[in-house]
Amino acid sequence: MNLQPKLSPLQPWIAAKIGLAPEALTRQALEDYQLHRLRDTLSLIRQASPFYRSRLAGAPSNLVSLQDLARFPFTTADDLRREAVRFVCVPQGEIQRVVTLDTTGTTGRPKRLYFTSADQELTIDFFVVGMSTLVDPGDRVLILLPGKTPGSVGDLLFHGLQRLGAVPFKHGPVSKPSAALALMHSEKIDALVGVPTQVLALARSEPHGLKLKSVLLSTDYVPAAIKLALELAWAARCLTITA
Repeated sequence: MNLQPKLSPLQPWIAAKIGLAPEALTRQALEDYQLHRLRDTLSLIRQASPFYRSRLAGAPSNLVSLQDLARFPFTTADDLRREAVRFVCVPQGEIQRVVTLDTTGTTGRPKRLYFTSADQELTIDFFVVGMSTLVDPGDRVLILLPGKTPGSVGDLLFHGLQRLGAVPFKHGPVSKPSAALALMHSEKIDALVGVPTQVLALARSEPHGLKLKSVLLSTDYVPAAIKLALELAWAARCLTITA
């Protein structure tokens, strides 16, 4: 009898990314890879990032083990708000997408994050594999995340779902539950991805008129009560991920 645990699609994907066969993806192999890549990253940012060249001036010259990370200084949210451009390690011309994150609950300066085309391609690739655990080719998936701007999270998810063979629909954040519900009915939606409170509002607006295959809640903490409410309302498998 084969008692080997079943691999998720993500495990072979991770193994391929780090140059291993799936059966060789052990905890030790992951930690060895992490240590190798962290050394490469430290070398890069010390050369290319004005911020880290200054911040790491008094830090150890190298990592011997992952535990050595405790000897390095933290980077804070305030650092990112004040000096975002000084973090960048590539020429400005290689930046494809800039994401602005407003500060919740205060009037502080927003944080800005910079992504190259390679960064965005890796995200799409991850979405293809990750979403394959929730939907199948041909499934009709509603995206309730920002997606109008090229390179936004909803746009990247849209392209990932297309590569998977699913049929994605961009809606964006829910401001009018009735409009989102009408689209779910007219397009015969099988699954959706959205913000927990917004998706809960949809379920409360029409708790028993729809049956979904799966629901993915993202961007915020998900209380167990919300997950249970959605599973009961739509008979759907409900999963969560923070982003």
